[in-house]
Amino acid sequence: MKRRDALKALSGVALSITMMGTALATDSFPERPVTLVVPYSPGGATDNVARVFAEQFQKVLNQTVIIDNRAGANGRIGTHAVARAAADGYTLLLGGIGPLTIAPHIEPVPYDPMGDFMPISLLVTNDVVLMVNPEVPADDVTSLIKHIKANSGKINFASSGTGGPFHLSGELFNSVAGLDMTHVPYKGDGPALVDLVAGNVQVMFTTVSASRAHLESGRVRPVASAGKVRSGQLPDLPTIDESGLQGFSAETWQGLFAPRGTPQAVIDRLESAVKEAMKSPELREALAKQGNTIVASDAQQCKEYIQAESDKWGAVVRQAGVAS
Repeated sequence: MKRRDALKALSGVALSITMMGTALATDSFPERPVTLVVPYSPGGATDNVARVFAEQFQKVLNQTVIIDNRAGANGRIGTHAVARAAADGYTLLLGGIGPLTIAPHIEPVPYDPMGDFMPISLLVTNDVVLMVNPEVPADDVTSLIKHIKANSGKINFASSGTGGPFHLSGELFNSVAGLDMTHVPYKGDGPALVDLVAGNVQVMFTTVSASRAHLESGRVRPVASAGKVRSGQLPDLPTIDESGLQGFSAETWQGLFAPRGTPQAVIDRLESAVKEAMKSPELREALAKQGNTIVASDAQQCKEYIQAESDKWGAVVRQAGVAS
C-alpha cells in the first residue's frame, strides 16, 4: 500500500508540474514569431486584409507576425496546411468563405472545416455589390427582377469561377427571386468584369474593391449591396434585403483560426489581441478603404457565423447542382 501511495503522489506531482509548465507557456505566449497562413496568392482580397491586419496585430502581441502565402486549389492547400500544423498558436489561418464553407459541399476536402479548426475571430466582411451593364434598364432590385423575368432565358450572370462565392451569390439570387439567369464562369474577376462592361454578360456579383474603377467610371451600374449591411464605400446604395428580398445575404469574409487542440488560454490571448488591434484608427481606415466592414467578433460569435454560412451555402450548392 505504501508503494502504491508513493506512486500516486509522484504521479500527482508530475501532473502538477506539467500543468504549471503549460500555464507558464500560455502566459508567456507568444515567445517567437506567429505565422499567418493566407491560402491565396499575394495581392488578392484576403492577402490585402492580412497585410494591414498583421502590421497592427504584431504591435499588440509584441512579436513578429509573418505572412505565409500558401496558394492553390482555391484555398484548400493553405487551409489544409494549418489543419496539420502544431496546435500551439504559432501557425494560424487567415482564411475566408471558400475553403471553409463552400468547397466542402462541392467536393471532398482533406480537412474537417468545423472540426479541425478553432475560431478566434471573424475579422471583416467584404462589401459585395450586385451590378449590371449600363444598357440593362434597371437601377434597383425590383426593376432588375422585372427585366430578367421579361427576358426569361436571355440574361447571363458572370462570376470569377464555378463554385466560387460570386457564382453561388447569383444562384442564390436566382432561387430567392424566382429567376432563370444563366451562369457564365471566368478565370477571375478581371475578365468577368471586362465582359460585363462589353455587354457580353448582363449581371454580376463581386466585391466593391475588385470593381471600384468600373463603378467610379460608370462602366457598370451598381444595383444593390449584397451583404447584411450597406457598403461603407457606397452608403447610399440599399441592400438586397432592404430592396424586398428579406433575409438575402451574400457577403464574403475573412476570419482568424487556429488548429484544433490549441490551448484555450492561447485562443483567449489571440482573441483579445484581435480586439485590441482592431481598435486602431489606422487599421480601421485601411480596412475600410479596401471595401471591408469591420466585425472583430469573439470566438463564439465566429463559430456561430461560420456554421450558419456553411448551412446556407451548402443548401445553395445542392439546389444549384454544383457538387461534383
